[in-house]
Amino acid sequence: MSDFKISITILVSYVILVLGIANIDSFQSSVIDFTPGFFVLVAIIVFSELVVTGGLIRQGVRISYYTVVIFWVIIYLLVWFFYFDSQKSFQVQIIQLLLVAISAGLAYDVGKRIGQLDKTLDGLSSSAYPNRAREIRESQDLIAAEITRSRRYHHPLSVLVFQLNKQSNKEAKKGYSTLENDMRERFAVAKISQILSDLARNTDVILRDKSGFFVLICPETDANKIFVLAERIVAAVDESLNVVIGWGSATFPDEALTFDDLLQTARKRLEKQNLKA
Repeated sequence: MSDFKISITILVSYVILVLGIANIDSFQSSVIDFTPGFFVLVAIIVFSELVVTGGLIRQGVRISYYTVVIFWVIIYLLVWFFYFDSQKSFQVQIIQLLLVAISAGLAYDVGKRIGQLDKTLDGLSSSAYPNRAREIRESQDLIAAEITRSRRYHHPLSVLVFQLNKQSNKEAKKGYSTLENDMRERFAVAKISQILSDLARNTDVILRDKSGFFVLICPETDANKIFVLAERIVAAVDESLNVVIGWGSATFPDEALTFDDLLQTARKRLEKQNLKA
């Protein structure tokens, strides 16, 4: 955490320093007069690296520091070639290029630490509430296998979707900071994953995404059985966390023939339920 604070402090100090120097009239007239587009590019770099790099690191994607710096240097050179070439001296362009490289490096470091912090928080919540939920984006092969098996043997398959109803919990969030609310939601998602793991069968597939959206794939389960399971899960979540979760369902082959169609049907029912709540 201390390294994270240092990285943010250095980045903020650097940005303030560059902007402060650029607003000194005597410095601009006698030393260097920055191109207006330079500040736009720096802002884009910082914002992009904080958002994109942090998200990619959280997903386990490895990005090299040098790759990021070289990428933004190339972007600057392209902008220089098409826009800056006739407006400023070569010396000014080189200084701006170096500042762009520094901006990219500092922003990348902060973004990387944000992604690592997110992964650490997810790991803590999962350790507190062990579960067998999988990420939806990483389970496409498993989903396809379940649909293919049900289609081949003419067996029913039901899809249940759940989502934490954040609207109904606004009162409970009052008095907490943004960070505290984020932590509470992470642990709530992990706890719901554990409840699903406890109540679902070993043959059921539990999926989730980062927004707290859950999908339960239940092979050889018809609409009547899935309703009973959904009510048990809702009651268990309410008892354990005192929060409301909405749900919707769809059954193969009666209501849809592909996973995407099943998911879409179930989500529409979930949305209708939330509107009524």
